[in-house]
Amino acid sequence: MRRLADVTVALPLAVALGLLAYVSYVASVRSSGAELVSIVRQTWVLILLLTIPYLAARAFVWYALLTQLGVRVPWRPMAVAFAGGEITKSFPAGVYVQNFLLSRLGHLGQSSAIRSTMATTAMLGLEALVAVPVLLVIGIPNAPWLRETLLAIIGVWIVVIGGAYLLVHYRAEHMNPDTARWRRRLVQTAAEFLDAGSKLITPMTMRNAVPAATYMIIYALELYVIARAAGVHSLSFVSVLGIYGAVVLAVILVPIPTEIGITEFAGLGALLNYGVPRATAALIMLSLRLLGSGMTILLSGLMLVVLRSELVGLESRRIEREEGTRASSESC
Repeated sequence: MRRLADVTVALPLAVALGLLAYVSYVASVRSSGAELVSIVRQTWVLILLLTIPYLAARAFVWYALLTQLGVRVPWRPMAVAFAGGEITKSFPAGVYVQNFLLSRLGHLGQSSAIRSTMATTAMLGLEALVAVPVLLVIGIPNAPWLRETLLAIIGVWIVVIGGAYLLVHYRAEHMNPDTARWRRRLVQTAAEFLDAGSKLITPMTMRNAVPAATYMIIYALELYVIARAAGVHSLSFVSVLGIYGAVVLAVILVPIPTEIGITEFAGLGALLNYGVPRATAALIMLSLRLLGSGMTILLSGLMLVVLRSELVGLESRRIEREEGTRASSESC
């Protein structure tokens, strides 16, 4: 199991770094360094200001989904957990760091921890719900196959998720008494996770698509601002919405749990279809990574600094548990 876990982390990381290296290679022309510095100078203040409502909207959606699933924690540990997830979300499965932190800081039981993980996963579902109609309506030039392929992939995912739901619940109801404990725990965890997802199929959840669309539009606006700073004036904001929709769906629907690399590669391909030169398109996507992720990490890091007492308390409790365990073993 340990070796399998190592592979599931190493493989997405290798893919992410490989795709990012390819986009970086495409961007590496003689003047790319000066152009990157110019883009940063022109846009960093605006990107910083846009990141504030972007993070606020994301936090609101997560909080709303947690509340809907009955997971209620004080705002300080939730803010710390959210900030930690935002810092790591670009890396393989990094967004789920916020669930690990929330479980520790909010003293969540196993059931609440599973439901909090579903709340994070449901955010991806809301993003897909927004991005699919945007991409179907706007489309990408010179990609007549896109709509049919997108609908086919979505159909496959619906079948897979539905099949998983039926299979897991069948196994949960037909497990033998002598079933291994780890297998029983795995099936029960998966069943509870999927049950939490079914509870989110409500009109209340659909209303959260509005703030989800808000933070997605803000990020698309950042991409638009960066493209203009790179000298690309042929792209309308509507076209950028289509490009960003393609990027979002590539990250969500491609079964590789990483955002970094896939974002840059998908964005590069979409920009090329709009006639943007290869090096410029690659530079735009790398600038989005540098500025968008950089400002998110900066503001989330400041949030952790302000609320550092929560992390200090978590470390103190860990030390107390270790000392208690050591004292118990010595007494025995």
